[in-house]
Amino acid sequence: MHLSRRGALQALGGAALGAAFPPVAARAEEAPRFVGSALDADGRYHVGLLDDALEATPGAATPVRLHALSARPDGREAVAVARRPGDLAFVLDGEARTVRGAFQASARRRFSGHGAYSPDGSIFYSAEIDAATGEGTVVVRSAADGYRVGAECASAGIGPHELISAGGLIAVANGAKEPKTDPGIKALGTTRARSNLALVDPVTGAIDRVAEVEADASSLSLRHLAQGRDGSLFVAAQDTEPGAHDHPLVARLDGTRLRWLDAGYDVNARIGGSVGTLAIDASGRFLAASGPKGGVVAVFDAAREELVGVVSIPDCCGLVAEAAPGRFVASNGLGEIIRIAASEDGAAVVGRRMGRLRWDNHLALLPV
Repeated sequence: MHLSRRGALQALGGAALGAAFPPVAARAEEAPRFVGSALDADGRYHVGLLDDALEATPGAATPVRLHALSARPDGREAVAVARRPGDLAFVLDGEARTVRGAFQASARRRFSGHGAYSPDGSIFYSAEIDAATGEGTVVVRSAADGYRVGAECASAGIGPHELISAGGLIAVANGAKEPKTDPGIKALGTTRARSNLALVDPVTGAIDRVAEVEADASSLSLRHLAQGRDGSLFVAAQDTEPGAHDHPLVARLDGTRLRWLDAGYDVNARIGGSVGTLAIDASGRFLAASGPKGGVVAVFDAAREELVGVVSIPDCCGLVAEAAPGRFVASNGLGEIIRIAASEDGAAVVGRRMGRLRWDNHLALLPV
């Protein structure tokens, strides 16, 4: 069933958003540690909650499908952005059990599906796409003022997807193109622009630098980002060209160019032409990339830029680092939650649990 923006807001009951969706009772002894977009057994949209034991429970319900969630650094609340080409985002309580409010994309724009808080949590940055041209904008919103727009600047590209706060700048993966044309953003199916990773100053709007995919990799759409403890930036791509996929899909930003982490033909092809999420472990050493089409998670040594290992997880997209070094949690559309351990000797599944939620694209770690 398709819901318009007006219909979704009416379903939320206007300002009384929390009352429209009463929180689902959770186990009192365990607070959620991870959150993600999910569907319950009846196909209803929820924020999924996971505790440290990987027990899954439904949290806040929403009238539309979600994409990515961002937790405010102080733990007071979180924002869940609707799946592209949605134009709604939902403000949640700190444990993502109830919807406190909602805000819309700017006029004639669509959300990218992602957003990010500033390190102090006072600002929320949303990536927005012009519905007619595909041009990207980074919108600066005040968390203290109901996520009201305070400023904006160009994302320096077409079709931005994920953005993250990066040392006073905003890193944006401008995807440019897609293998499908989403309603309302037809330009993303026809543009000849190349994808890029851009660093922009959200205060002045100045473009710090742009790293564009090479001409021989113009079919790649840069989508997802991760930043290491040393400030290193990594970006992951989806190949929009149908057929065999053997191009590396994970790169490190090196000045104004992208340095690809080549896992070799067999692993590149096994990933299936699309990386769904990037995550760097707590130590900053290991970089994990989920390949939902190939049903794998590939783990790299970030410093050496070499493949450590690959684990098989069907339909796996959600991926997040745990507090312990070398540990990741992954999720899939079958309802599985998987714990992965990485070391210099390889990567392996060390825990697996089946739950009653089917997990969608992304997971996020809640502040302790």
